[in-house]
Amino acid sequence: MLPCLGVAASALAQTTQRPNVIFLVADDLGYGDLSCYGATRISTPCVDSIAANGIRFTDAHACASTSTPSRYSLLTGEYAFRRPGTDIAPGNEGMIIKPEQYTMADMFRSAGYRTAAIGKWHLGLGSVGGQQDWNGELDWTPRDIGFDYHYLMAATADRVPTVFIEQGRVANHDPDNPIYVSYSSNFAGEPTGSANPELLTNLKSSHGHNQAIVNGIGRIGYQKGGGRALWRDEILADTIIAKSVQFMAECGDQPFFMYLCTNDPHVPRWPADRFRGQSVLGLRGDAILQFDYTVGEIARALDSLGIADNTLLVITSDNGPVLDDGYQDQAVALCGTHKPGGPWRGGKYSMFEAGTAVPFIVNWPARIKEGKVSDALVSHIDDIASFAALIGAEIPLGAAYDSQDHISTWLGEDTQNRDFVVEMAQSRALSYRVKYWKYLEPSNGGATQGQTGIETGYSSSPQLYNIRTSKYESNNVYSTQTAMARRLSEQLAQMRQPLTSADTCFWYYLYTPDRPRYATSQGAGQGMTGETAPQGEASQWKFVLRADGAYDIINRADNSYIAPGTVTSPAAQMKTSATQPTTGWTLTTSGQMSCLFAVTNGTSQLNQSETSNNWRILNWGNGTNTSDAGCKYAAVFAAASSETMTPTAITTPELQRGELEVRNGKFVLSGNGRDVEVFAINGRRVVPTSLSRLHGVYIVRDGERTWKISF
Repeated sequence: MLPCLGVAASALAQTTQRPNVIFLVADDLGYGDLSCYGATRISTPCVDSIAANGIRFTDAHACASTSTPSRYSLLTGEYAFRRPGTDIAPGNEGMIIKPEQYTMADMFRSAGYRTAAIGKWHLGLGSVGGQQDWNGELDWTPRDIGFDYHYLMAATADRVPTVFIEQGRVANHDPDNPIYVSYSSNFAGEPTGSANPELLTNLKSSHGHNQAIVNGIGRIGYQKGGGRALWRDEILADTIIAKSVQFMAECGDQPFFMYLCTNDPHVPRWPADRFRGQSVLGLRGDAILQFDYTVGEIARALDSLGIADNTLLVITSDNGPVLDDGYQDQAVALCGTHKPGGPWRGGKYSMFEAGTAVPFIVNWPARIKEGKVSDALVSHIDDIASFAALIGAEIPLGAAYDSQDHISTWLGEDTQNRDFVVEMAQSRALSYRVKYWKYLEPSNGGATQGQTGIETGYSSSPQLYNIRTSKYESNNVYSTQTAMARRLSEQLAQMRQPLTSADTCFWYYLYTPDRPRYATSQGAGQGMTGETAPQGEASQWKFVLRADGAYDIINRADNSYIAPGTVTSPAAQMKTSATQPTTGWTLTTSGQMSCLFAVTNGTSQLNQSETSNNWRILNWGNGTNTSDAGCKYAAVFAAASSETMTPTAITTPELQRGELEVRNGKFVLSGNGRDVEVFAINGRRVVPTSLSRLHGVYIVRDGERTWKISF
């Protein structure tokens, strides 16, 4: 689980029979949409029953306020802001999680579990976006990232293709009606919602959603054909339930992990006939009732299969709620006093809390004997590490490095808060939550999203809120609480940086996604180029933190340094150096730069030429250009190695808690006062604050020896 060190997972799994695990994710379900979370205009008895006998969390967070990046982080244990291409995906996007990446499904499968992804996907399919053969077999599918079985909607119900994908092929494929998909132009003769509104017989569009028409409902994107493979929205939930129950039944005695994602209550809201008209909240309320029914059917199936007692069920949502998201379904008009975001401000797409504050319920009858409510701060980013600790799995070097083990909190055995939660809005601007404070970085964009009416939280000025006294984020105290503002803004700035070699052994690509090109060394003392594809280790770099807080950027292939140079006009090609430069590089980034870096050293700044044949990396000039596509880099994780620390480095017994202390702002061994370094389970150096903040397994080093210590 620890990069560079072969540390075993928590001993929790050694004393507990490994449970089946169902991670059930609703789509756009708000914190306040369930009666167990305070809703009074709608009743969700099935979810309420699960919560009453489990742990219900009141301060749980998705990693982003939109679907694709939220689900990316959930499955990989890596914050989506670290990787370009994780924005809301079109229905014909290529696979966003690549086969070489490690996922939660890989982790479960490595421990002998059978794994499945059923329902909404929205993480891309196929190796190349827009070039999928929907009438054949897709080359990249969830099978390539750890799922034994999948039955999926490619994206969302309001996007084409409107077919299910089973084991890499369109389910119920109709060879007489081949299916074609485009997000750029319509197919000749095909009606659209904008040109043929009379064909919108089930739902009419309120904004967008007026291209292909399927089942009397307008969609995003163009589609032709499909025949009997096309879904009907009114049976989506029943189909997902049936496939889920079938998968569980087929597992027999083998433990399983099921990533089960409903469409409800995402648009278009067109639930089964038996639910329509049953809620005073209109179709959105009807869809929530259908979601509650789905939960009930899964619970009943577990009972009938005799496996309910030893199945850990998590119920949550991918992001916050939205009312008018493109269809005339009266969600706004009928909402009344219902508060889909609960006590939080904002909603889907937003930087404010309702964008990521989600229901989070953990139920496991074999271990959780009575219902509890926990106000611990928890996050979806910790799914992999927590489940790995639960089942005794080891996470490989370099995988899931943002994820931490909080399984004891999830099971109600303690109330340990996560130290911080990072939240990403639709614009990729970031917020940083600790238990009672929240910092919103400066960002671009309007204060209100025009089509949905949701408050975005975007502002050119930073914001700071005391969540204890201003849960609704109505009192910005950034200008008066200067110490807290500085602390949280600095911590967020540090989170944006790549992990340094002093803390880890991670290698990164320096990548300009707007070009796109990979910065590549041509050898020590030679020029740098931007290549269309990585050139092995020559395109991999590590970041070594210098004493002055800047970075040395070192190439993996030749150990050369990116060297600042003299600014010239026209700009000269950047070169690498076999020796360490006298000054290091600064990575400047903010929400106003869409989470990308400007790599600067005084007057030197990395940029990429558009005119030369080999796209040279140039010394741009005065170090102030943050708008040109060629100077905005992302540090994208490439590989991990263990040249600095090895699994055999741990040769001494474990330290006892009393042998480590914090003295004068440093970690020291209490016996001899010797300074030591402490590393968390994900490989990041721990800041010496208070030992009471430590939770789990840590690594202690004094330069010569290495120990484990448990808290």
